[in-house]
Amino acid sequence: MRERKRTLKALLDAANMHTGTLRYSDHLDSQGRAFYERACQMGLEGIICKRADSRYQQKRSRDWLKVKCASHEEFVIGGYTDPSGSRSGFGSLLMGAHDQEGLIYAGRVGTGFNTRQLTQLSATLQELEVERSPFHGKVPDSRAVHWVRPELVIEVEFTERTRDGRLRHPIFRGLREDRNPEEIRMTAAKQSAATQTTDTASPKGASKARQTSSDKRKNAVSLLGVRLTSPDRVLFPEQGLTKLDLARFYEQIHEWVLPHLARRPLSLVRCPQGRNDECFFQKHPRRAIPASVPRIDVPEKQGSAEYVYVESPADLVGLVQAGALEIHPWGSRIDRLDQPDLLVFDLDPDEGIAWQEMLRVAGTLRERIESLGLTAFLRTTGGKGLHLVVPLEPAANWDQAKAFAKSLAEAHASDDPKRLTTNMSKAKRAGRIFIDYLRNARGATAVGSYTVRARQNAPVAVPIRWDELNAALRSNRYSVENLRRRLSALRADPWADFHAAARPLDADLLKTLGVK
Repeated sequence: MRERKRTLKALLDAANMHTGTLRYSDHLDSQGRAFYERACQMGLEGIICKRADSRYQQKRSRDWLKVKCASHEEFVIGGYTDPSGSRSGFGSLLMGAHDQEGLIYAGRVGTGFNTRQLTQLSATLQELEVERSPFHGKVPDSRAVHWVRPELVIEVEFTERTRDGRLRHPIFRGLREDRNPEEIRMTAAKQSAATQTTDTASPKGASKARQTSSDKRKNAVSLLGVRLTSPDRVLFPEQGLTKLDLARFYEQIHEWVLPHLARRPLSLVRCPQGRNDECFFQKHPRRAIPASVPRIDVPEKQGSAEYVYVESPADLVGLVQAGALEIHPWGSRIDRLDQPDLLVFDLDPDEGIAWQEMLRVAGTLRERIESLGLTAFLRTTGGKGLHLVVPLEPAANWDQAKAFAKSLAEAHASDDPKRLTTNMSKAKRAGRIFIDYLRNARGATAVGSYTVRARQNAPVAVPIRWDELNAALRSNRYSVENLRRRLSALRADPWADFHAAARPLDADLLKTLGVK
């Protein structure tokens, strides 16, 4: 395979055919797991893995593998089966989602449970048992099923659906106590072909079950008109920070958050049960987010996909209601999706890199950016790195912006190759600072200013002045607990001149770095 790719690249180089319809696809020689995780975060279907010494074969082979990303969705429990063998609690859960007719069957999940979950969930299910099926339509092989009132929502990971809407390889990922079962609706992707009406369930019975579900959420509170369920759930155990605490945090600092976040498509890191439980990155949360939070259909290679965005403090609270512990905006706004208005250079240090070295590299990269007539603003990330954010007038397209950022980052790394790199491979980054320019592609994101990270002690990504970057500062210095003190003590916004400093990536500037 290596020889074939070298030959292909040489042919394309000779024909100058690296743009347009035909393009050379590069590859990585290591860090396959990290590459796979990154592909899934970007919403891609998966990756192709090939043995480097393999030959081309016109048949399926273990030498070439397609590794798919898994999907996550929420379903309502409508029944369960008895355990078999040495297993306790229950065997599997019967899942469904609502449409106009009622609860539609979507399959069974029997893996992913630990012993504690089997015991606790089994006790809850026994309390919810009813005589009749809550599903609208026939359920296959249901003779030994215990039916339950459809009041519990679960999150399930799976690879794909069958033609009749059933899940393949489902795995239980957690109980969603923050979700109302009525909100779990049947989408086109979930839709099952088995929608025959039977007399095992009636609209009257379903209505009664839904009313009971509403009654069980009496501890919900309202903030800015948004209903917060399980407000006392601890999201960050280090401080005992609850769901309501996080929602109030955003309510109190929204005047700082929204100018950097509003009207941009968002990707989210959701941890519905808290930071120490299951967390996952989602570009298209669909019905996980309250209906009051605005949506936009974004054109993609195949059709379009739905993204959420925010415009108000209430929208921020809506994201908290859905368990969003991180908010990652696009580098463009919804009215000019294909023209970025900022660039992000992420300085990501390898373990053991001294903070003083981060200060030096941030300073030299700033000088390079400003030598081109652009302005770099500084942001702590809430982790271990730093962001240099460059405001732009929205003129160039995404391909031009990414190519410009790549050329700039590579030029800077080439000046100090022993300490800097633009190679995302962990093996190639050992002992170096990775200058990540990949945030500057269509659909790529970076954590939003003044938003929380899903890390220990709830750190926040915070804009700072350049004169604040010193040996005493650390990237995770500010958190939900101390950020409000900083904001109240500021005499001026550290990024007050951000929008005024915007410049276009015009033809002359692109040409400076060899970008067409």
